Amino acid sequence: MEQEAPAGWEFFDSVDFPTDHIDDPMGRPRVRHVVTAVVVGHEGAAWLPRLSEALWALNPRPDRLIAVDTGSTDETAELLAAMPGVEPVVSVSARTGFGVAVARGLETHGFAPIPSAVGPYGDDGHMPVVEWLWLLHDDCAPAPRALEQLLLQATMSPKTGVWGPKLRLWPRDRELLEVGVTTSLGGRRDTGIENGELDQGQHDQPRNVLAVSSAGMLVRRDVWEALRGFDPRLPMFRDDIDFGWRASRAGYQVGVAPDAVVYHAQAAATGERALAGTRRHAYQLDRAHAYYTVLANAPGKLLPLLMLRFLLGTLMRSVWFLLGKTPSGAVDEWTALLGTLLAGGWTQARKNRRKLDKVPYEDIKGLFSRSVHALRHNLEETTSTISERIREAWADEPEEQVVTTARRAKSTARVAVDQPRWRRQLIRRPFLVAWVVLAIGAVISARDLIGGGVLRSQLLLPAHENLSALWHAAAAAPPGVTPPAWLAQFWAFSAVLFGPTGATNILLLGAVPLAGLAAWALLRAFVVDRMARAWGATAYGLAVFTNGAITQGRLGTCVAAIVLPLLGAAVHTVARRRRVVVQGSWRAAWFAGICLAVLIAFTPALGLLVAVILAVGGVFGLGWRRQGRQLVFSVVLGLLLVLPWTIDLARHPWKLGREAGGPPTTAIGPGDSLPHLLTGTPIGAPTPWWFAVPLILVALLSLLRSSRQRYELLGWFAALAGLTGTLISSRLGGGSGPLMFLMTAGWVIAVAVAWDSVGKSTEIIVQGVLGIVLLTSVVTAGFWLVRGTDGPLWRGPAQDLPAYLVSAQDPPDDQSILVVRKSPGGQMRFSLVKDGGPRMGSLEAAPTSAQSKPITDVLATLGGGGSGEEGRQLAGLAIDYVYLPGPVDPTLQATLDSLPGLTRASADDGDASWLVDRSKIEGKTPLVDQTHSVWRFFGLLAWIIALVFCLPTVRRTVAVPQGTHARRDPR
Repeated sequence: MEQEAPAGWEFFDSVDFPTDHIDDPMGRPRVRHVVTAVVVGHEGAAWLPRLSEALWALNPRPDRLIAVDTGSTDETAELLAAMPGVEPVVSVSARTGFGVAVARGLETHGFAPIPSAVGPYGDDGHMPVVEWLWLLHDDCAPAPRALEQLLLQATMSPKTGVWGPKLRLWPRDRELLEVGVTTSLGGRRDTGIENGELDQGQHDQPRNVLAVSSAGMLVRRDVWEALRGFDPRLPMFRDDIDFGWRASRAGYQVGVAPDAVVYHAQAAATGERALAGTRRHAYQLDRAHAYYTVLANAPGKLLPLLMLRFLLGTLMRSVWFLLGKTPSGAVDEWTALLGTLLAGGWTQARKNRRKLDKVPYEDIKGLFSRSVHALRHNLEETTSTISERIREAWADEPEEQVVTTARRAKSTARVAVDQPRWRRQLIRRPFLVAWVVLAIGAVISARDLIGGGVLRSQLLLPAHENLSALWHAAAAAPPGVTPPAWLAQFWAFSAVLFGPTGATNILLLGAVPLAGLAAWALLRAFVVDRMARAWGATAYGLAVFTNGAITQGRLGTCVAAIVLPLLGAAVHTVARRRRVVVQGSWRAAWFAGICLAVLIAFTPALGLLVAVILAVGGVFGLGWRRQGRQLVFSVVLGLLLVLPWTIDLARHPWKLGREAGGPPTTAIGPGDSLPHLLTGTPIGAPTPWWFAVPLILVALLSLLRSSRQRYELLGWFAALAGLTGTLISSRLGGGSGPLMFLMTAGWVIAVAVAWDSVGKSTEIIVQGVLGIVLLTSVVTAGFWLVRGTDGPLWRGPAQDLPAYLVSAQDPPDDQSILVVRKSPGGQMRFSLVKDGGPRMGSLEAAPTSAQSKPITDVLATLGGGGSGEEGRQLAGLAIDYVYLPGPVDPTLQATLDSLPGLTRASADDGDASWLVDRSKIEGKTPLVDQTHSVWRFFGLLAWIIALVFCLPTVRRTVAVPQGTHARRDPR
């Protein structure tokens, strides 16, 4: 008695059911197809009911249905036995692969019998009979017309021995998975489908491909027996590609029938169930089978290049896994490659497959995916991922998101739906508009600084000529002198910002938009109102200009303004209270330590102040809990990453008042002006001090509200901390520009949070106060655009020397120039110029007084009238020229003119220059740099480790790579 159809088989739409028999449109004689279907199940109870419904709906159904259970522990065996017309279930071990399970099922029950010439089929004796094997997974469901369409294509193309359906996403999705599959010689699986591509009939053309998926594969019996089925060394993954490759080599065509649809869950590849037939990781198994498939089938002449390609690819992916903090992925890569190469199974497979070779590789070469196409698609995937992250960052909430809280509802912009989409997007994202204005404004304000040369000022030395020179300077200093830590970090910035000159231009001239973007990343963590967030980020960026950091060329403050919000965002991630058991974030703690290291290197005073605040807050504010320990860890990490600079700061506390970039910035501060001190405006800033008064008044008014938020108090705490640090630094004679910037940043945060609380208020007073805030920002921005960022900062040549003295420093001459300046008071200062002149970091790594004593002794003698031996002494110190920039002291000039061994050289008007005769003396310079290779090695290693722990974890997935090449037909 026939089994009853299960309830719920209406899973398929009526459109999927055949209405009448479809004959060959070419009018060829009809063929009697005998189909044996084999279903292999392993822990498939979640998907088998759908498969049973699909088999009930099939028309026609297979002539014989064989079910094989591979050691399932759930109801898989019972569900297999309940399928329509199934033979007794064949049970095999759980370690049995798919191909071996199919072979065991056929050995047990055999192929379906060929019907007799007499009987219910009438004229079967006069019709040719073709036997087929139809392979099905337990997590797939063929559409009702799938088998019919496969057999129809088999009738129309009798030379094709292997057919495959069009695979769509389970359970009834229109998203395409495969329409044929191919591979590159590097082992990359290529499905020919873009990620998320929907089935709109664009691939509904039968064609030849290299292989088809084993889920729904229809194989002619003679082809199956000639190829001896699937390779038993491939229990799963890549077995279909290997089978199709062997079939193509043996002269059998492989085709895809897009009208036949099979829905596939890909449960093993996506990790929804444990692997059958193996105990290895899915990723490792997939990579090993990819290598095996290529090595066993590729032409012998290509094997050396392929092995080299596998080695390089494995090395690159291993590095990626290590950077992504997934060392097990790197282990899987190497075990897959070495295990496949050393096992030797592929060599025996190559010997066995030589008997099947009837078609040369050149004839089927067009069926393979090209490596250049795979590389292009990898770049497209990377670009798509980055674009998706950017879209997620800009979009605070989706347009259709349901508002669940009052604060979030308050921030949702109400925009008329009849407005253009671009206008709606701009209204919903005000910071996008503000940031574009800041970026354009940065270009306009730098109009007088665009051109040739390098950026320079009294507080900014020229950047190094190239990355190589900067790399050497980062670890080179005279004996006993520690090179500044910020040079190594600036080298990293320069490596990605178009060299040292490009990095200087971007960090200085682009400081306003970059700082605004960083502030937005911080404010979006606790400021909900978009207008308040956009104003806060914009005001923070403009604060870099009002502080004078750009116009004065203070590179350290510009970098600190960009890094400080990022540090705040990381600390917020660590310290915030979560509704989870595990509090804090170690990844954020590592990132906070990196940001703190940058602050300590570029602005030691600000970095030390922030480190003390974080350490005290971690111990006493958060307690010695997980979050407190993470903050203390960040402080310790920040101090360790700038070693040995930390030790040098402890030995010489006066260096805390310096900034990165050039000469000491001890003069940058409020001076004796109380208004400049209270408003956080340094002496020499481009804006007057009263520009900050409205901001401070609004921040004070926010304290009068009864509904103050803790972030407002944190903003005021930052401002007061900056004020305290400024007072201490000014009294000790150090620069306080970065500390005064911290004051302004604190006021901006306090006002932004207050705006977030009362921004939707309709009270006239509130709206008036917010209007004052906006007006002040607009006036400041206008002043920025009109005045520009030049001033003390200017662009010019790297050295203020005559051209012939500049060229004399180049190889092979490598000459040294002693530049001497005599003040009106009689004190002489000098600098020894060689190898391109003083560059960034030269003053921090200046020689000690003991090391420069030979030169100072000669200059002291010259200041006293000279003894006549100074020319020989200068030659002995390997000095080639003596140069006096204007205004030249006449007494010193006369003394140098009278010295033997010195010859007057040409110079510009007002300057003077002398050539030192070194023809008889082989001089030796007293200033020799020493390279700190050990500190460089350990420092580089520490930074790599810290950066790796900041990166997100890489997940190992058996992803089905997409592409556009499985659709190629070499015909």
